[in-house]
Amino acid sequence: MRDEIGGLLDAFEALEPLGMRMEDGWRVGADEKVALVDWPSLPPGVDPLGTNKKGGEARGRRKRNQVATFVAHLRDVIEAFDVNAVVDYGCGTGNTVLTLASLFPDIRFTGVDLNEMSIRILNERIVASGLNNVTARVGLIEECEDLYVDVALALHVCGEATDFVMNQAIEKRIPFIVAPCCVGKVQEGGMRSLNRMRNDLIQLEKPTIERPRSKLMRATGFDFNSYMSAATLADWSGHQGVDPSNPDKPLAALPRRAKSAIEADRGEFARQQSYRVSLHKMPAQSGIRDDVIVGIPHP
Repeated sequence: MRDEIGGLLDAFEALEPLGMRMEDGWRVGADEKVALVDWPSLPPGVDPLGTNKKGGEARGRRKRNQVATFVAHLRDVIEAFDVNAVVDYGCGTGNTVLTLASLFPDIRFTGVDLNEMSIRILNERIVASGLNNVTARVGLIEECEDLYVDVALALHVCGEATDFVMNQAIEKRIPFIVAPCCVGKVQEGGMRSLNRMRNDLIQLEKPTIERPRSKLMRATGFDFNSYMSAATLADWSGHQGVDPSNPDKPLAALPRRAKSAIEADRGEFARQQSYRVSLHKMPAQSGIRDDVIVGIPHP
């Protein structure tokens, strides 16, 4: 399987898809974009380092890096567009949406998540922070068409949820900023806990996401099965003391190539929809799911 996927990745990379420039057979040139955030100055309970209850300080610092990356990209979008309302899909307990609401007080923010407990915690954090430009609701990404939104965000929403966010943004012709997570879990049975929560909210069938997403990736010979094999590799999180983020390690090289290709495929799909798309990296110590896709609709 590794040989098969390696060959398909060779073919895909040879076409130099979005965000992938080849040098000695490896991806280079992805920029790290991150804002300097004065975390101590934020309202009470907003800093993810101080509110992180699982994973200790290291996880809190990863969350800081991830959120600061979204701050930087959203700031660029705000400078280029008239932005009044931003929705953070799959917001969890609100690390991203609360920080953004603190830093951009003239914009209305909404956090959406299908986990009732997460939204309950987020509402408690909103009250504690004193912020009045952020609200939260329990709901499904694909069922939020009623929300007024100028920019769509998604930081580490699992599997196909990232694709639902991209699809909604493309349908509304608005910018999106997404950092995908756990794409291999879209396989049948791979997201049981999320599916149970989803089924509590709605009984309709989920929209179908064609994979690969882009014509370019399909043209290189990838089909659904080989795409899902690549996606499973992309989710590999290391073992035997191997750093899964280091492409110089033999065991990590193919998974990292697969992750880059999966996100390049998403970017190429958005380009097919007349979007200007860029792929970025989060700064070091942000975790292995450090790809960010920014899409801007062409006029």
